[in-house]
Amino acid sequence: MTDTKIFSAVNVMIQVDRMHKQLLDSTVSYIGLHRTHHRILMHIARNKRLNSQKSLAEHIGVTPAAITGALKKLESVGYIKRVQGNDNRFNEVVITDAGKKIVEDTRILFLEVDTSLFDGFTDEELDGYITYLEKIKNNIKKQIANSGEVRSNIT
Repeated sequence: MTDTKIFSAVNVMIQVDRMHKQLLDSTVSYIGLHRTHHRILMHIARNKRLNSQKSLAEHIGVTPAAITGALKKLESVGYIKRVQGNDNRFNEVVITDAGKKIVEDTRILFLEVDTSLFDGFTDEELDGYITYLEKIKNNIKKQIANSGEVRSNIT
């Protein structure tokens, strides 16, 4: 493998990821939500309620402040509501019927978008693609696990 080929492969992977995010953003923009807002709604819909904004922030990869702002937006448009939790010191966040409808509608749209990404692929090509991405994911996991070793080798 040459450095040029590796650079090219990583560059294409990054471009595809960015373009996919742009495509999803434009898909949910008609409802006035950012992709992060939609991801929060989907998380709450899957889990029935939100107990920890901090863990949600870590799961989605944004700051707790971003979660707070997003929840305010989602509450203001009626997609979530805050209810008194079992522990009176904390509110829980639950999805409303309107929020559930948005999640279901956008799931259908996302499936259509994602299906269109693989137009012209055979099942074998798709299987190969998945295999390659799994290898990359596993290599990244190894790098993360060994990140102390990698840094010590650089210095």
